[in-house]
Amino acid sequence: MAVEEVAKVISNWRKADLDEQEKVMLAFTEKFTLSPGEITDADIEELRQAGFSEEEILSIALGAGYRNWVDRIADLLGVEEEKFDFPEEILKAFGVTREQLQKTLYEDDS
Repeated sequence: MAVEEVAKVISNWRKADLDEQEKVMLAFTEKFTLSPGEITDADIEELRQAGFSEEEILSIALGAGYRNWVDRIADLLGVEEEKFDFPEEILKAFGVTREQLQKTLYEDDS
């Protein structure tokens, strides 16, 4: 995936060139983040229909839940995140370098 597409996924996933399974996953995680009380069995079934196994659905929920928890604790403590630093495994999965991503996401920063 080109670094520009990775930046789109991070900044606005709806504009990125994603397959249907990726879109379903991101729509679920967005709903889980913004309105977790509205998650229903139908949302889980949509993940299944997109081809995710039970283990993958659990991983999606755990990953999103963990990130939400970290963000809320940071907000509570008044911690301001600097430029987000992605783990090396994520960068490798997308086929981009840290330098490429930082430049693309933060090119207006000095």
